[in-house]
Amino acid sequence: MNDTYPDGFEEMIGCADENDSIVRISMRDIPGINMYCSDEAFEEIRNRLSSEESPEKGIHFIDTGNYHYMSRVFTSFIDDEYDLVLFDHHTDMQDTAFGSILSCGSWVKEVLDKDEHIRSVLVIGPPEPAEGGCVEEIRAEDKVICGYRYFSSRIPADERVSDHDIPVYISIDKDILDISECRTNWDQGDLKNDELTEFVSVSAKGRRIIGADICGGIAKADPEYEFGMSDLNTGSDIRLYGFLKNMMNDNAD
Repeated sequence: MNDTYPDGFEEMIGCADENDSIVRISMRDIPGINMYCSDEAFEEIRNRLSSEESPEKGIHFIDTGNYHYMSRVFTSFIDDEYDLVLFDHHTDMQDTAFGSILSCGSWVKEVLDKDEHIRSVLVIGPPEPAEGGCVEEIRAEDKVICGYRYFSSRIPADERVSDHDIPVYISIDKDILDISECRTNWDQGDLKNDELTEFVSVSAKGRRIIGADICGGIAKADPEYEFGMSDLNTGSDIRLYGFLKNMMNDNAD
């Protein structure tokens, strides 16, 4: 949607050298999409994605955190019960400032409120939970990080447990990473790349992964951009792409 993932990005991260099916769908011409997504924009984006078989599957690069609401678009194609596992420095569960319009800060709340197939959302990385979050420790070797699980209101209280037979969709906002690993246009956490992949592995171990998406980074047009940030961010994309691809293959049915 801007220049975060430029033409040639596929070659930059190495996926074009393999037998992967690569699809680039441009949304730049759609009005009403920066940080907020109007109802009309949501339907147009969804229509363009519908041209592909099973748009929710695969690994999606969706630009800066301004467009993290795209996860809501991808998960809207899931037609079976699932859990969402989100790695993010923010919960993205705010009330939208303008009525019910979807935004990068409200999309998780909308998933819980409107998606009939969602069972729970596990948000890993925010320093503070949103209202209603249940603390859930995630352990990887000698490292521990706090996550916050939120259950759909359609799940009765006595059934609100994590069920490892349910598949997962993974969403990663790179603002969870330390600035030495990646630079984004939002405030950031302090995880290292290796720590992030370890926690992703533990949180989805043995479970079928429906799909995954990655956002975060900084565009050259952003005022915070400095020379060299693009190369730093591409390095984190290479690691995440390779890791997620291997993990999805290993966990396939």
